[in-house]
Amino acid sequence: MSIWRRISLASTVTLIITLAISILPGIHGRESADNSDQAVFRAAPLKGLSSGNLVDSIISLQLQLKPARVDWKGAVLSVDLSVESEDDGPEVWANDMQRLLRMAFIQASNVKRVLIRYMEPLQDDSIHGPDRENRPSKMRMLAAADVRYTDAWLMTELDNLNTSSPFTDSVWKGRLRLLFSDIGSSRLQ
Repeated sequence: MSIWRRISLASTVTLIITLAISILPGIHGRESADNSDQAVFRAAPLKGLSSGNLVDSIISLQLQLKPARVDWKGAVLSVDLSVESEDDGPEVWANDMQRLLRMAFIQASNVKRVLIRYMEPLQDDSIHGPDRENRPSKMRMLAAADVRYTDAWLMTELDNLNTSSPFTDSVWKGRLRLLFSDIGSSRLQ
């Protein structure tokens, strides 16, 4: 047998094997695709909060107030929520607080304390022209809450948080360890 004939035969066999290997998984894949759909991304339950899943966890809450700052140190979650409109009243604040507390204390297993500050952006009026929209803003605190995993009311009363008046009711003010600035107090009254 000549050398060219051997090379031709080896090339043909290699080509047939290559085609068979590439076609067979495709046939099997089409059969399984017809039987069931598979999700590309699957939502994994939140077991513990970490710097690796913090952003995704906060985004998944779909808060009505925009998070201005989020910090995770040790077992303490600190969140600053930006109150950009006076239409964002106590109901919105309470709803977002309930979502944060549920995520931190019910879904996650490693959060011991949640600090929430409601902040109002202050614009610097000394900047004029096209940069006015992109100027950095300072923040002014309106209210702050400090909730701890050891609080007994969490397991029994958390569902009632957004249906009550937590910013005016003295019992809720105590449970949430609420503090108000003068401006925040007048806005919530």
